[in-house]
Amino acid sequence: MPSESSFEDTTDQLQDWARGRSRPLAIGALVVAALGAGAFFWKSSADGKAARAEAAYFQAQAPIAQNDLAGAERELRSVADRFQGTAGGAQARLLLAQVLYEQGKYQAGVDVLKAADAPASLRTSTKVLMAGGQEGLGKAAEAAKLYEEAAAESPIGQRDELRANAARAYQTAGNAAAAQRIWTELSRNESSPLADEARVRLGELAGKPAS
Repeated sequence: MPSESSFEDTTDQLQDWARGRSRPLAIGALVVAALGAGAFFWKSSADGKAARAEAAYFQAQAPIAQNDLAGAERELRSVADRFQGTAGGAQARLLLAQVLYEQGKYQAGVDVLKAADAPASLRTSTKVLMAGGQEGLGKAAEAAKLYEEAAAESPIGQRDELRANAARAYQTAGNAAAAQRIWTELSRNESSPLADEARVRLGELAGKPAS
């Protein structure tokens, strides 16, 4: 069974890989981070099918290192299908969606997530990835709602960034009122690194430069 250090090392590698990719994959990096935070849950399954699923999940990531996205898609789909209902299967499904997004297969990625059997500890991460797919499909309004739902379920440290994603999506969708509501709240938090962007966005919505 993969050790705790191997789990963390793989998480770091996937985060680095995701940062160099498109925006949906950058969003996906949040999911990878969430997987790392929830690793203690998965490591409790130390035998039987769960252990085989986790091992298969790690092996299925190998094509990513060679930038073989088609190979990664094939291997991850196999793990997700064979080990449905296990930790490894759930993680494979989330990473499969990211790999599909990277290939421009947004609808396929969304479909994979809709069929996900993620436990409670990964449902917020699934929503974040689903939102990225909806953005890729040009469905900004649907994405914004998912980002807001995910923000409400997330730790405080991740909440503002997800709310900002929702505001950007609302703005793209033409829902100025919803975007303004979120940006106004973020602009009032001087300790937030998003406060400056929030003021700029409010200026855009008002049709004049931010003060």
